[in-house]
Amino acid sequence: MKPYFEDEFVTLFHADSFEVMAGMGDESVDCVITDPPYTDYVHTNAKSNRSGSGASEINFDSFTDDMLLTAFVELGRLTKGWVVSTLDHRHALPMEQNPPQGLELKRIGVWVKTNPMPQISSDRPAHGWESIAYLFKSGQKSWWNGSGSHGNYVSNLATPTGHPTPKPVKMFSSFVERFSNPGDLIFDPFAGGGTTLIAARNLGRKAIGVELEEKYCEIIATRLSQQAFNFEEL
Repeated sequence: MKPYFEDEFVTLFHADSFEVMAGMGDESVDCVITDPPYTDYVHTNAKSNRSGSGASEINFDSFTDDMLLTAFVELGRLTKGWVVSTLDHRHALPMEQNPPQGLELKRIGVWVKTNPMPQISSDRPAHGWESIAYLFKSGQKSWWNGSGSHGNYVSNLATPTGHPTPKPVKMFSSFVERFSNPGDLIFDPFAGGGTTLIAARNLGRKAIGVELEEKYCEIIATRLSQQAFNFEEL
């Protein structure tokens, strides 16, 4: 398969992530850092009044529960160590009792947004946080580079990139530093706006990304091509 973008550190494929993962070998990556599509419930309720219309902010396909579980089972097969993923709490919390095959949930963290999307209706508070699932290859002793630190983050939403759900480079850079080592290969099967790939490259890791939507591949390629290393938000 020909890469959509490639440089010394990053390889990006415009493809279906499930097809790509099916062709990858067991334990072929050192670490997974990703932000998969959420379910239809989350996508349907991710709306904004910015335009006065209450339109959905998310314009890419959602996942079913089965698709999300299938993805994590594959990630458990592919990784040598960590799988770090932002997730809706409805999927993160059940992983403690029923982890995906091949993985063990080590901790659930939270990302608290200081400027979350406002609640359209006035009958409840806005949902201003997301879960972060920290999973490790089952049957192996886990490690990380964070010493005694916690795994929670408080920050603004990411600077707009053209992708509807961009993630902060600073937060994902912390994931890269804490859950991988220099020279490691990081995998992001749902590359989105390219935040994992940028953070990995900036910190001396190699990275493979897969993105289904070509318009987002173009955004990623543009961000990666703007300069040799993008120190945005570091």
